[in-house]
Amino acid sequence: MEKIIGILRFALMREIEGREFYKEKAKKVSSKDIKDILEGLANMENDHVHFIEGLMKKAQNNIEITIEDTEVAMAKSDFFEEREKSETVTGTLDEMANDLAILRMAYLIEEDFEKFYRQSAEKVADEEMKKILNILATWEEGHKKVLLDAYDEARKTYWNQQGFEPLF
Repeated sequence: MEKIIGILRFALMREIEGREFYKEKAKKVSSKDIKDILEGLANMENDHVHFIEGLMKKAQNNIEITIEDTEVAMAKSDFFEEREKSETVTGTLDEMANDLAILRMAYLIEEDFEKFYRQSAEKVADEEMKKILNILATWEEGHKKVLLDAYDEARKTYWNQQGFEPLF
């Protein structure tokens, strides 16, 4: 149980860091769509914080953690499914470059979260906890995909504004 509590404690710290990053960066982007994405991610990371806190309480009190613990969290896990594609990046070239950098950092954060949860799932013996960690990894993978799509769209717009497109 100590291994599970340690994993959850580290996960909680990372989710809090992610939430704060998204809240802070949402204030610094010029694009409304990117701001909406970052604010949505901050809200989801906040949900993850509460979810993990609940798991930690159970683990600390030696209460069995089951896959049913994820059902409520899954019900509100992804506002991105309803998001329509629109122009992601607008503004000056400097503003667009800033937004691109923030999207890239956000993508890397989600990639780190996903890897952490997948690697942690491999290290726990408890099958229910393994499933829960893999579900968390899948949520992060979904966030990563949305960010990559937004980044690719923004990058193309940025290149277009400069009349540039690389050969690759």
